[in-house]
Amino acid sequence: MNSTIDLRADLNQEDDNGHNWCLITDAVDQSVVSPGAVLKAGTETFWTWVRVDAIDPDGQVHFSPIQKD
Repeated sequence: MNSTIDLRADLNQEDDNGHNWCLITDAVDQSVVSPGAVLKAGTETFWTWVRVDAIDPDGQVHFSPIQKD
């Protein structure tokens, strides 16, 4: 099983719209971070699959956990 975290993030941190966020510099590989991308975010001990919603010009990456149906 691949345990690599794509986006190192505090999953308790939310923006004004209720989306999680981190900085693009927190990405292991910045080239895979784009709107719509599905990535593994969090830490090695607490993580979830997320979909990138937007990337701001200042480098903030906004993302949302993928909900199970």
